Amino acid sequence: MRKLLPLLAAGTLALAGPAKADGLSHLPLLSEVAPQAVAVSPHVPRMGVHWAQPANMPTGPIYCVIEGRVVCVEYMFRASDLAAGANWQGLGAGIRTPPITRIDMEYKPDGVGPLREPIYQLHIWFADEAVLARH
Repeated sequence: MRKLLPLLAAGTLALAGPAKADGLSHLPLLSEVAPQAVAVSPHVPRMGVHWAQPANMPTGPIYCVIEGRVVCVEYMFRASDLAAGANWQGLGAGIRTPPITRIDMEYKPDGVGPLREPIYQLHIWFADEAVLARH
């Protein structure tokens, strides 16, 4: 078993692929994913500028973009719809998703932007937290 552990560790590292120095270059470009998207927020620290296709609002997908790269896909759900038992099935990310680093869901009692009612935001992240912290 002792001889097997280094081999397993090496295989795991090989599957992860080569490290990207900037942490973003492996992510899809917004211009290729959603060329018709428009900015729907200013730059938000650790998230970048939010972009969406107006027809997909308010649910999304909403793309969080740093240096032209999609670092996460966001969806917004009205708390009233959630309380009423609404379903959201078949939500598409609009992209072939890179490996997911984490998923967060936040409750925003005052909403965000022009949506001034309680909502839940779901973020599907593709960039590491350390990379996001630099932006």
